[in-house]
Amino acid sequence: MEIICYSCGRGENPENSIEGIKHCLEVNPNWRIEMDLQMTKDGRIILFHDYETKRTTGVENKIQELDLDTVKKLNSGYNFKVGSKFPYRQNPIKIPTLEEVCIAFPNAKLLLDVHTNNLKAVDKIIGIIEQNRMEKQIIVVSHYDQVLNEFKLKRPNWNYGASTKEVKKMVYSSFLFLDNLFPIKSDILMLPVKFDTIKLMTNRVITHVKKRDKQLWVWLNEGKEVVTVNSKRELNELESIGVNGIFTEFPAKLNKELL
Repeated sequence: MEIICYSCGRGENPENSIEGIKHCLEVNPNWRIEMDLQMTKDGRIILFHDYETKRTTGVENKIQELDLDTVKKLNSGYNFKVGSKFPYRQNPIKIPTLEEVCIAFPNAKLLLDVHTNNLKAVDKIIGIIEQNRMEKQIIVVSHYDQVLNEFKLKRPNWNYGASTKEVKKMVYSSFLFLDNLFPIKSDILMLPVKFDTIKLMTNRVITHVKKRDKQLWVWLNEGKEVVTVNSKRELNELESIGVNGIFTEFPAKLNKELL
């Protein structure tokens, strides 16, 4: 079972942060770390989820309108809350670049979720990964079909997760018993067990993935909030039905239960 620290273990540390990556690796160096990538105005690849900065930093801006120097002045952990406290408001942390991550953690297994639709980011990410010789340690996924297609065109031997469009085609076609017409082209199908109250991970979807010798990585629910797999019981239930990987935002909590 592959265990992926969702957004660098965002339940226990600020999302997409160096602190989160260190924590995940201390918990278990063999677990994969998922991180979100955006591109700044001056073409630098940074770890950041949203197009806008306010949710995590408390400052209203758009990433694509900021250069790296300005981004580095933002507090990545400003809105991270522990109980009723905000521990990083007095101890700000910086938004890291992908290059900084690769240099600091050369042996880490990474899942790169590309959140920009700017195709110029593709060559920049390829350059960083290859310069640091991490090609065999990374998997690339993106919501944007055109971004993944560009990666696959330029680096066909890398490993990829299915785009949102590919996932939707496969899942929706399975409801109509037409999924044989939409084979999975990527290496891994990543999806929530449920989207709000709609069950996406049906027995037919699981059979389809296994039949084509692909991987199935899941989290529990997506809607207003993302709900990840955070207990041994949840992990065991999913493993028993053929899931190959799960996402957790509480790596230390889950690891403690697995010991």
